[in-house]
Amino acid sequence: MSYFNHAFNKVFVGTDAFVKTAATTTSALTKGEFTFVDPNTWAVPATLDGTTTLKCPLVLAAGSIYSNDKIGPFHGGYKESVKSKTINPKYVRKFYRVDPCNPQQTQVTIGLNVENYETPGACEKQFMCGQTYYMRLDIKGSPVLRFLTRNTYFTADAYTGCCEDPETPTAVNPLMVYVQWAYNFLRSPLINPFVQVQVTYSIDAGVSWLQLGDGTSSEANLATLLGYINGTTALPANPTPADTLAGLIINGAYVDTTFGDCTFYPSDSIIAKLEPVVVLASEVDYNGDPCAFTGLCVNKTCAPIQGSGFGENIVRELILSEAYGQTFFNTGMDLRIREITQGYDVTDTISRTSSYYRYYIQHSVPRFNNPTGVFDNDQYLLEIIVESPDTDFEDFVNTWLENANGADCVQLETMNCADACERVLPVFED
Repeated sequence: MSYFNHAFNKVFVGTDAFVKTAATTTSALTKGEFTFVDPNTWAVPATLDGTTTLKCPLVLAAGSIYSNDKIGPFHGGYKESVKSKTINPKYVRKFYRVDPCNPQQTQVTIGLNVENYETPGACEKQFMCGQTYYMRLDIKGSPVLRFLTRNTYFTADAYTGCCEDPETPTAVNPLMVYVQWAYNFLRSPLINPFVQVQVTYSIDAGVSWLQLGDGTSSEANLATLLGYINGTTALPANPTPADTLAGLIINGAYVDTTFGDCTFYPSDSIIAKLEPVVVLASEVDYNGDPCAFTGLCVNKTCAPIQGSGFGENIVRELILSEAYGQTFFNTGMDLRIREITQGYDVTDTISRTSSYYRYYIQHSVPRFNNPTGVFDNDQYLLEIIVESPDTDFEDFVNTWLENANGADCVQLETMNCADACERVLPVFED
């Protein structure tokens, strides 16, 4: 039961098919099948399609996800179909579909790359000999807070070496600065779990772009970058080293620990599935003041976008819904109890590594006889999990609601994904 603006949520697994065959009873529904049935006969009425003339209340039903009907000699009824309250189409407030969306990593570019090397002005900053340049990187978001209990930042420094003539400073190969920044970021334990830092450069006026190293914090990549810093490996350079085009491409990249289905617990963290890390970069002076520098461009080419429709999240919704029906998912120390109580049927039904479409029907059930004397109603949010959009289901529900309320009332709404950004690639050859 729910009150006011809260809605009781119930999950129906419809990963197999929307059953339209007339007279099909709820007892005939198998795992992954779902349909609407007449609350008087508990059977599928005729014409569950876009030509239906139905406008009477119906019940949403889905097949049980469990393989055995009994556990021991006394506890039974596990294969009973899952049913909603009677849905009066006049009291349906929302009908919508949420599509699965891929997450989008943050991407920040510093200096020059294949996308902006022709841009005059700020991105063409020259680095002079005898100077130390500082780049600050801030990492924010839920994964960082869980990892460190706070947001994190790190300021990397890069020294350009002594000048041949201290009285006349000259410009140096910019890779000298970018390689040191990348190395310092990738070797920092406060930063490297959350980013990839790729050094990109061109020595032929932007005709071809390559990268130094692979952008990761692996020992091999750190050794590669250190070789350039120590001078044991010569930096790539234009015939005039100061004319080398170079920059950094920083991608937010965080992977959380994930356990298999055998040892899965609903309390396992899903932080990495909920919020991508946010990366902020700025050149600063030795005091950490970012306002002292305007000569180096920093562009946020891709904003972080949260993904949706992950089986990792949906399996938890199914576990909660089943618990409301008194079918609990065992989270005790002895995982054999989970096997006995068919807990693994939950993770066998919803793959934690897959993505799903979800339909939602929000409706209310009025309570005309309220002991308090106040007219009230209970709200229910029915969630149907499917592997792909089902046009037969959409057409039927739209027509059913139109028959009861008119075409201007509730109809299907679709929650689409945000447009993906065009990421800057670290390696490009013309």
